Amino acid sequence: MKIVWEPSIYVGNAPVFCTLCGQRSYPVRNQQNQFLLAVIYNDRGVALGEACRDCVAVGTAGIHSRLQERIQSLEAKVAELRTFAEAEIQTPSLEQEFQVHRSNIS
Repeated sequence: MKIVWEPSIYVGNAPVFCTLCGQRSYPVRNQQNQFLLAVIYNDRGVALGEACRDCVAVGTAGIHSRLQERIQSLEAKVAELRTFAEAEIQTPSLEQEFQVHRSNIS
């Protein structure tokens, strides 16, 4: 994996989500008033996403640590979603839906 600062392909100061930590990130403005993003490439030169300034700043060891934290967080979320998927799901009846809409109108 290689991280390279490049001109943003997005219009203006549009936020992106860091592929490494998942947090919202904004482009960095350089001295020429150009917005830059840290783009992540795999070993074949394919762009995988963007990295936030904080992830770039912590270096290789910090990125590995942040990735492990994110993996653990996502695995916990997957386990929670699996529990939801295995449970019986009961949705409101059509009459209950109509009652909600009627109460919002009045």
